[in-house]
Amino acid sequence: MSTPYLIRFTPVNRFFFGSSHSFAEGFYVESMKYPQPTTILGCLRNTILIQEGIVKDDGTGRHIPDIDNSDAKELTGTSAINGLDDSDDNFGVIERVSPVFMVKQSDVGIDDILFSIPADIEQIDSFFRYIKYKKKDNAISSYSGMRKSFAILSDKNPKLPPPSSLWGKDFWDAYLNNQQIFYNPDYTDDKIFKTHISIGIGCENKDAGGGKRYFKKTTIKGMFYTKIDYSLHKGYSFGVIVWLSDNNILKDDIALMGGEQSAFHMEITPATNSIFSSHPVTDAIIKDNCNFFNNVSSCTNNDKLIALSPLVFDETINSSLNDIMEHRVVRGIHSIKTIKKIGPVKSEAVSMIPAGSVLYPEKSVNLTGWKIPYKIGYNYVIKTERG
Repeated sequence: MSTPYLIRFTPVNRFFFGSSHSFAEGFYVESMKYPQPTTILGCLRNTILIQEGIVKDDGTGRHIPDIDNSDAKELTGTSAINGLDDSDDNFGVIERVSPVFMVKQSDVGIDDILFSIPADIEQIDSFFRYIKYKKKDNAISSYSGMRKSFAILSDKNPKLPPPSSLWGKDFWDAYLNNQQIFYNPDYTDDKIFKTHISIGIGCENKDAGGGKRYFKKTTIKGMFYTKIDYSLHKGYSFGVIVWLSDNNILKDDIALMGGEQSAFHMEITPATNSIFSSHPVTDAIIKDNCNFFNNVSSCTNNDKLIALSPLVFDETINSSLNDIMEHRVVRGIHSIKTIKKIGPVKSEAVSMIPAGSVLYPEKSVNLTGWKIPYKIGYNYVIKTERG
């Protein structure tokens, strides 16, 4: 595989990444804080074609592809990604894309790389503690619709909210070695993300004025709506590691992402900074040690798997995983639009286990999943021993 590159996306202003909810389903919408892997892939493919002159501006700000250009297939592949189960995983010069993470940077370079906090951690004042679990045999419990002959007892404090923080190198070093983890106030969500609330009126005419904010898309004229989007504090950007078969194909640019085509400064540099090899998570990603199916095939009841990205499987694999999992710690399920569900019945959304979830297998299992998810940034985990 070719040299890995770091691609950073710094928002020009506010950004909006759609979820499974839109104004068509209610009067309130909120952006996701992170772009989905499919969003990143679409942005990269589109930017490559624009830079190569295959997709051109028609004069109105829209980019129109040069019809029947065979070069496009060589550059960005033939996969349409109608579903994550598609057999065609040809993305041209894009060989693999990592999950999205947060990059902290200063004038002298990259300071740290941040990932979601694992769900088996809770915060008490200025430090984090590991939530302890104990398996009690000779009991009956129901888990994921299955009856178990044991129960899992936890010392989690139900009154504590989930930590609103990300983790950098020092945190992951301590966590993976079961050492004490201290709180870093710079990595809380409110120090990274800025929240913007817009209240507006549904409108049929996109040119409506009067000094008020109007929402046109899927709204009802005259009704009030609330929309939440985000921006990033100075020094932060989204990042991915990308492997390209052509090392000269992608250049710094202004790239557009999301359903509202939010603008980002896109910067590409080789992922050779020492932070990548010294950071336990990025080091594992670059060494290709984070594939979920490879890791679950070598698990014992002393291991746990921490999701670095959303996890998505078909029903057969979900059933097999239920059979071998002692328990899982999952903070909700994400439902993402524009990805079609598997099977004859199509849906607008597919459910995913979110990043940060922790899985506790009782044993290993050999499974084969879809090819596309891991290749574009889904189904990444890091394996470590239980504390």
